[in-house]
Amino acid sequence: MPPFICALILVIQKLFFAACGIFGIGFVIGFHEFGHFIFCKLFNIEVPSFSIGFGPRLISKKVGETEFSISAIPLGGYVEIGGAAEEQGPLTERSFARKPWYQKMLVMIGGISFNIIFAYVALSILFMAGMPKSPIMYPVNATTTIALVTPDSPASQAGIVPGDILLQVNEQPVTHAQEFIQQIRANPKTAFSLTLQRADGTQQTVQATTNEQELHGKPAGTLGIMFDMSPIAPLSFFTALQQGAAMTNSMIKNTFYAYKNIIGKKDISQVGGPIMIISETMTGASKGAKILLLFLAFISVTLAILNLIPLPILDGGQMLFYTLEALIRRPIPFNIRWYIHIGTWIAFMILTAYLSIKDILRIVSPYVESIKATLGL
Repeated sequence: MPPFICALILVIQKLFFAACGIFGIGFVIGFHEFGHFIFCKLFNIEVPSFSIGFGPRLISKKVGETEFSISAIPLGGYVEIGGAAEEQGPLTERSFARKPWYQKMLVMIGGISFNIIFAYVALSILFMAGMPKSPIMYPVNATTTIALVTPDSPASQAGIVPGDILLQVNEQPVTHAQEFIQQIRANPKTAFSLTLQRADGTQQTVQATTNEQELHGKPAGTLGIMFDMSPIAPLSFFTALQQGAAMTNSMIKNTFYAYKNIIGKKDISQVGGPIMIISETMTGASKGAKILLLFLAFISVTLAILNLIPLPILDGGQMLFYTLEALIRRPIPFNIRWYIHIGTWIAFMILTAYLSIKDILRIVSPYVESIKATLGL
């Protein structure tokens, strides 16, 4: 095949994966907005427009009172809620501002709940179809083969090396690495007897004492090892539903503590911005539909928990405003809400720009190092 044909095919593949990644993120955000839309309809609240994507409208059709649109920029979407603020114009009985507090709260929670529902359904489907190998599922998909040993860790000091297979812990057989990981985490500063199968087939028993680190705000044990991962075979319908719910709950818990750690320690060094999210989604798309769906479930949970943060530009902030208004029994002055909203948006855009620059540097740095190595710099 001529080189230019190969290059053309490669470009088409990358464009296809990029389209899949962008569409996937747009779908997750659009599904969030659809949750708001459904609850608005449930409580008879006006919804003048609903758009998949932002920017210029490509396709538009009015159904009832709502103008449904597909817009040019497919990164999310929005739902216009009639009468969400008194300054929007004359209010009617169907205006959002006239609705009781609990309905306002449920409309806001609607988007968050739909993100959680999407994750639950997606993960249940993946468990039924067979869960792909991915670090997102760790340690559920961990095997008993050790893949990584942290230098100067208790495992390294005990002589454990990658490729060793864990056979027994305290003379008890190990069949699932996840159970062992949970046992280690529950026992900081505790000595364990580990029986290993070495690469040459011989067996050896070593002694290792766990370190202590903070995990989800509590002390946890660690040995400094990571196990290899494997795909998970298809499960029965009801088992898949149970595992899907359990995995969704685990993602919610881990995401919650991740945000808590970021806010508490003011450390965003490990936070990715929009460019990194799109890049990782494109990578997931290139690895197949299952990996893409798994990553979108993870993004959906992340978006749900993010929207619980009480910032004015997020659902959590709007819920806080509505709760305060219910307590003081009058609307918060528009100017106050406006200045808080604008200030938050400016801070958010600065953070987004900062994270985007970090994302770009993180993505291009391997290529820069490769060029330096080639030039002998």
